[in-house]
Amino acid sequence: MSEWEYTTINLCDVPARSLAVDVLNNAGEKGWELIAITANHIAYLKRQIAKPPARPRRASPTPSAPPDPTS
Repeated sequence: MSEWEYTTINLCDVPARSLAVDVLNNAGEKGWELIAITANHIAYLKRQIAKPPARPRRASPTPSAPPDPTS
């Protein structure tokens, strides 16, 4: 099952010399996907949480024979 993280961007806070679409494109380059934009200009985004690769299981060590006391 996929796990997601979420964030918001207040598009009213975009600097005057930027476009909201540029801010959203920058978020997209970082893996964020736009879910919705509300009437009050809040953008909701999500991205999949990267899971660390599964570690291969190590074989159980085989017990060694006890030392030969006659040696």
